[in-house]
Amino acid sequence: MEFQLISLVLAFKRETVTIQLAQVSYFWGQMGAGKTSIARLIDYCLGGNIELSPALQNEFVSATLTLNLKKGLLEIERGRDTNTIVAKWGEKDDAVQVAVPAREAHGELIPGTGIENLSDLLFWMSGLVPPRVRKSKTRADSETKRLSMRNLLWYCYLDQDEIDSSFFHLDSRDPFSRLASLDVVRYVTGYHDEHILDIEAELDSLRGERMAMLASIDSLARVLRDVGVGSELEISGRVEALRETADAISREISQQRAAAVSDRTTVHALDTLKTQAHALSIQISETDQAISELLRAKDGDTRHLHEIETLSIKFRRSQSARAVLSGVQFHSCPRCAQTLPERSYEQCIVCGQVELDDAPDTAEDVLLQRDIKQRSEELRDILRRHDEALIRLRRERDALDVEKRRIERERNEASQRFDSAYLSTMLSKERERSALLQQADSLAAMTRFPQMLEAQRQRVAGIQAQESKLRGQLKEAREAAEKDATNINTLRQLFLDCLVRSEVPGVTSDDVVEIPTNTYLPEIHSPGVADNTVASFATLSSGGKKTLFKCCFAVAMHRLAVKVGAPLPEMLIIDSPMKNISERENREQFEGFYNMIYQLKAAELNATQFILIDKEFTPPPGELKLNVFSRHMKPNDPSKPLDPETAPLIPYYLGS
Repeated sequence: MEFQLISLVLAFKRETVTIQLAQVSYFWGQMGAGKTSIARLIDYCLGGNIELSPALQNEFVSATLTLNLKKGLLEIERGRDTNTIVAKWGEKDDAVQVAVPAREAHGELIPGTGIENLSDLLFWMSGLVPPRVRKSKTRADSETKRLSMRNLLWYCYLDQDEIDSSFFHLDSRDPFSRLASLDVVRYVTGYHDEHILDIEAELDSLRGERMAMLASIDSLARVLRDVGVGSELEISGRVEALRETADAISREISQQRAAAVSDRTTVHALDTLKTQAHALSIQISETDQAISELLRAKDGDTRHLHEIETLSIKFRRSQSARAVLSGVQFHSCPRCAQTLPERSYEQCIVCGQVELDDAPDTAEDVLLQRDIKQRSEELRDILRRHDEALIRLRRERDALDVEKRRIERERNEASQRFDSAYLSTMLSKERERSALLQQADSLAAMTRFPQMLEAQRQRVAGIQAQESKLRGQLKEAREAAEKDATNINTLRQLFLDCLVRSEVPGVTSDDVVEIPTNTYLPEIHSPGVADNTVASFATLSSGGKKTLFKCCFAVAMHRLAVKVGAPLPEMLIIDSPMKNISERENREQFEGFYNMIYQLKAAELNATQFILIDKEFTPPPGELKLNVFSRHMKPNDPSKPLDPETAPLIPYYLGS
């Protein structure tokens, strides 16, 4: 990945400092001159966090980093104590300036680009799509997330504080950092090739569609459940019943109209409505009583379930405590701390009672736990049925209440009109018939909801089949990638070569490097040494060896990325590789490491930019003809005039 740093412009309170960054930039000198701050401010512009030194706390205002990426120059400006970055790219009419979150994503900033934060912008300017990895490594149906540029930069910036304490987070106790670092190594070694990424992206899209469908199905099912229907057949049956009742009323009206005047009913509608209202009141009262009794039964079953679960917990705790305390030899009372008297073998040493010789029966415990679980499941099923019955009864009561209010409204209207018995009866029946037909039409209109529900369920089944097929393809693709150990073997060879070139003590070309694909923590096996004795980052006792070990692995990763064309940023910042090494006592390692860097820069890593920070300067061998920008930095001496050749990061600063 083309990733070249051009310059770093630092705005201080009294002066602006510009640091030009070459293909090989070497900052060295005394403590307190600001060498490490250069690397940290570069990382800060790239979205990292920073702990400001006392000098920066007093003087730092903002930092601007200019990079050369595939699509052109990108200028990144980040002020002090802010999580927003001002990014600029393009020229003249195509110039773009946008405020980008350093890390957190809050939606697409530029339509059609997928840019949500600085990481996305760096990938987009590099002409790459951010790789996607699974959030959960244990669930096959886990959704995916984008691998951040910050994760890739762990292998491009070796911080002074962690250079000898953490191996690229692969040994981290934080599972999120460790898994993200594993994803980076897999990404570079080819385990996340384009085919795998395409399958994972398609799986993620299908999973999102399936989750949206399931949410829609749940909403539709809830609506149908609330209105008391569950299927198209049930709706059709209720509609048919309502229409038959309406037809019966129509026939009754026709019969009344056809009858002779003398034969027509003399019963007033007011009396009929009164009778109906009374009957509905009785039904509502009975329904309320049934709901009350059902609530009492549910409350009792709920208490019973809680008691069973509580007793189960107490039983397990008792068994655990007995298992733990059975092997404890008490010499004093656990309550009052007094020395316990002598007891016979049969007596409990604490309470003095005869111990029961009934060792817990594992089979009996398992059977008891199974009975408890079965009873709990039965009670939960009963409670579920209680809830369904309550929903049904409350729905019926609401329907009765609506019908009673309608009849009471008609009674009020009939009492105000004082119509004849015949007319009042006909009007009442017409209203009843109209209400039934309206209810039937409303239910008939809902027929499409079960149809939609069934169609969505079939769609979900189809998506699940597609997901199952893709998971099979993904599994095969991953297995094929993991079986192809070419890149891992190359990484082993490159890592060993870097260690040997750096003249790390105890490492020879006859050693064997192993890199387990489950951890990617490299191990060095020496000939003639027992198989259970290995050298790794964790077992190296020397801080200097740890530093060289980590630096060499980072260099090997960049060499592999160049060989296989992996999209790792072509930049490597190493802050204090000789942190724990004396350049006089360990001259071979000091010169060996830097000569290895220079030789690789002149050959296979010619496109990789190096920024080196250390105590002393080692120039490249003359035969390499390599241009190295070297800056010797010293803290200001108030008693001497400022020397521009050795000026610190903040030229005017005289503090500590």
